[in-house]
Amino acid sequence: MEAAPDIHAVPGFPPPIRLRSVVSRTAHRDLQGIGSFPPLAAFPTVLIIDGDRVSRESLAACLATDGFDVVATGDPEEGIARISEVRPALILLDTSADDGSGLTVFHQLTSVSQSPVIMVTARDDELDAVRSLEAGAADHVCKPYRRRELAARIRAVLRRVEESGADERAESVLASGPLRIDTGVREVSLDGNPVLLSRKEFDLLALLVARAGRVVTRVECMDQLWTKHRAGESRTLDTHIKRLRKKIERDPAHPCHVLTVRGIGYRFKP
Repeated sequence: MEAAPDIHAVPGFPPPIRLRSVVSRTAHRDLQGIGSFPPLAAFPTVLIIDGDRVSRESLAACLATDGFDVVATGDPEEGIARISEVRPALILLDTSADDGSGLTVFHQLTSVSQSPVIMVTARDDELDAVRSLEAGAADHVCKPYRRRELAARIRAVLRRVEESGADERAESVLASGPLRIDTGVREVSLDGNPVLLSRKEFDLLALLVARAGRVVTRVECMDQLWTKHRAGESRTLDTHIKRLRKKIERDPAHPCHVLTVRGIGYRFKP
């Protein structure tokens, strides 16, 4: 088990445990998809926050053996302070204390990190599990741990996060022939070449793309893009539509994507 030297002390806190996965990088690649090593980003970091030293150190050793990099601390404040440094793929938070502080720490963690949190408790109480899950925890686990089950639960949560992220990235991209629109990063390309749009032009395109195949009225376009507009200013919209077509249509005079629905508004055709 190898202690990592690159975690710096946080003033007021003792050095945390940090263990590198004891599975060699080559062995980990060989084991992907076999047994307890399903495909995942290599060596995800797990942050353990557990006030019980024996439990914390034992769990850290087990997870390192199962292919995770581990950072472990017994102080919730230290865990929160280290989030930006550690950037954990997942957080294991022990909530066994009877003072109700577990959910408070959970909300503090999720206010500074988007990492999924598995809540852990020594109490086998259905109400505890319900409270954890309703608060937004990714999972709820009771002590004592079953090592393989816990590792499987961690990997299942990480897979859900990866799949969700892939779905969101895929949903943000619309490709239609040579035209590609990525609303997530506000980029447009035509035939693989970047198309430079003004902020308003992109916002207008994104509005139409978000409702592809449906009509967006002129009034809706004006309300969404120009929150303070006066009667008679709709020509501004006409100008932006004209500029947009020049940039993304092969033949702006005969558009195939940004279509006019006469007397009503516009429709984006993928």
